[in-house]
Amino acid sequence: MPGHREAAKSELSRVDRESENGSYHRRFLLANRQPSVVFGASRCYLAPSLSLSGLLSGLLSKFFASPAKAELADVPLAEGQNRLLVVLTSLCAEGTPVLVLDMCRCWMAQGISPFVVTLLTSPNELEEEFRAAGIPVSTLALPPSGHIRFLKLAVGIYEACRRVRPRAVLSMPLGWHAFTFMGARGAGVTSTAAHVGNYPPAHLPAALAKFRQLVQLGQPLTDTLICCSAYVQQGACTHFGVPLRKTTVIYNGVDVEAFASRSRRARNEHARGAAIVVGMVARLEVHKDQPTLIRAAALLRDSGHPVEVWLVGEGTRRAEYEALIAELGLAGSVRLLGMRRDIPELLAQMDAFVFSAKPDEGLGVALIEAMAASVPIIATDVGACREVLENGTLGELVPPADVEAMANAIRRLTSPDFDGRDRLAAAQRRATETFSIEEMAKRYARSLKLVP
Repeated sequence: MPGHREAAKSELSRVDRESENGSYHRRFLLANRQPSVVFGASRCYLAPSLSLSGLLSGLLSKFFASPAKAELADVPLAEGQNRLLVVLTSLCAEGTPVLVLDMCRCWMAQGISPFVVTLLTSPNELEEEFRAAGIPVSTLALPPSGHIRFLKLAVGIYEACRRVRPRAVLSMPLGWHAFTFMGARGAGVTSTAAHVGNYPPAHLPAALAKFRQLVQLGQPLTDTLICCSAYVQQGACTHFGVPLRKTTVIYNGVDVEAFASRSRRARNEHARGAAIVVGMVARLEVHKDQPTLIRAAALLRDSGHPVEVWLVGEGTRRAEYEALIAELGLAGSVRLLGMRRDIPELLAQMDAFVFSAKPDEGLGVALIEAMAASVPIIATDVGACREVLENGTLGELVPPADVEAMANAIRRLTSPDFDGRDRLAAAQRRATETFSIEEMAKRYARSLKLVP
């Protein structure tokens, strides 16, 4: 039908105008009710008899043998299992992989059988914990660069889904989900959802344009974008052009009782040192803002209020932060602790928890962990932190990248005269009522149509 073809051509022209680099652009369209795959300026309309499943099968037999297929080949599959395939970037012992591990435990208690596939082979610190919990894990071992990795992702997920036969696929990496769901849909998976963990990078036009293309590419294949906060949902609708009806908000969660009890026990068992300890738990990446905290520590030292700073987490900016610490003469007072699995015990030793973030922060799980552990909180005044801390009711909010304001807040909250007991109790109540991992897992399962 000419009308459909003209609409498809018009849409192609519009998207190509938005793209900075047409050769990077890929998109699914429906033209005359036939799938079309777009690679840069080239269009390929698939014949009605050629399904996406058939296309992927052909590519599979021609080009690839996915490591995930071999790794999942020995996994026993009982009939009637309620299976879920979860895609992660890696198994690093921080952030999203920890969330997924905790949710998997909850899902298994609900009768759901999770299977995990990672895009990368490392870091993989959590692999033993996943396997010890009875959660099968495999990796696609994607190359670090090159457009071929997107095709390998689609084919690898196709193979994994053909083996595991999940009812639903959940992609934790956004953007990659477009190719994940090509494979999943080709294998016959009927329910898909992608996690949106950060606000769109509106301050980086090139990055935003590429993210928008990928999200639009995945729209026909994605049932729901699960946003970790209302702030992120608003950003996804505004900047990615996603209809509100295709999104939902499910807050990230933690095991509040476990964090609270472990922190209490650590406080009772270990005497506090004389130094004032301020800590931050976060990846050492560009979307966090550890440098503001490091500079605030220098300002506090120079004003006669020295503190010890613990930066918990790992990432690509470690060398940069080490150089900044050395430049400011803080090698004896700012410690980079790397990835840790004893976060409740570390929180118990802190006089204040700092969450220094940037506007694209989605919802810091570490912020909720500090609330559960009853540690006074200082956070950057950005959308996600305002949402979690109820506009500053449950913690101090300071302007973004404001070193002096950060230093003043630390000085105030660590003063012997500061009494924040009521605020700490209220923060822990909110964590229990709103940010539990059990509730998060239940809502994800419902969104993926795994439970009523």
